[in-house]
Amino acid sequence: MRKWIISLLVLLPLSAAAQNPQIAEIAAHLETSRVSLRYDCTFTQDAPVKLSGTLLIQGSGYLAKGNGMEIYCDGQTRWTVDPAAKEVYIEPAEGLEELMAYQENLSELVLSEVRYLPLSEEEAPFRFDTASLGAEWVVTDLR
Repeated sequence: MRKWIISLLVLLPLSAAAQNPQIAEIAAHLETSRVSLRYDCTFTQDAPVKLSGTLLIQGSGYLAKGNGMEIYCDGQTRWTVDPAAKEVYIEPAEGLEELMAYQENLSELVLSEVRYLPLSEEEAPFRFDTASLGAEWVVTDLR
C-alpha cells in the first residue's frame, strides 16, 4: 500500500510539470518553501484504488498521510506506518530513483489546498519515533 503514496510523490518534482501548471508551480517552490497540500487520485497497479490524503514536503523530507497509512521521510530514513495494523517498516530512503517505477500507475490526480509555508528548522514532522510504541506494535527495521 505504501507504493501509492510514493507514487504520488514522484509526480510533484519529476513528472507532468510541463503538462500541468499546478505541478510545475509546486515543484518550483520545493526548495524555498514547506509545501502542504491535499491529493486525490487513482492508483492502478493491480486494481484501481482511489486515494486521498495530505502531503507535507520540505527539501528531501516529507510526511504523507492517506487511506489509513502514514509515511514519514527525513531524506535518509523512511518510516511506513500502518496504525490500524500496528506495524512500522523502517527503511533507507533511496531517493527519487525508487519513485520513478510507479508514476505510470497514477491517474485522475487532483491537488488542492496547496499552501506555501516558510521553511522551518523543525524536522520532527518528517521523523517517526518508535520508542514510545507499545509491545503490540511490530517494528521491522530494514536499514
